[in-house]
Amino acid sequence: MSLTFVQGDTAPDITAVIHEEDDIASVIDLSPAYVSGVRFQMRRADDRRYQVNAAGEVLDGPAGKVSYSWGPNDLSVPGTYVVQWEVTYQGGRVQTTSPEVTVTVRRQ
Repeated sequence: MSLTFVQGDTAPDITAVIHEEDDIASVIDLSPAYVSGVRFQMRRADDRRYQVNAAGEVLDGPAGKVSYSWGPNDLSVPGTYVVQWEVTYQGGRVQTTSPEVTVTVRRQ
């Protein structure tokens, strides 16, 4: 999946439904009873360091729906990025989404 944003934009928020890697129909329940947090992570396609590694919001836990509101500088540099979501379960176990989604930030 690929998304395009314009340099400097802060809207719309980026949203996703978290599901099992091998079964798109198998949504992961992100209810507070199971999950203690979710993070949005974005890095340049040619770099391993995250440009953004920030708390996301669970919009609908049982449906696995999450969202991230862009910060003022998150989309300031044009380029190709990959994004993923990191889910932390109660008890500290961590699961990262796959495959990563490609985000293109085009010049204004």
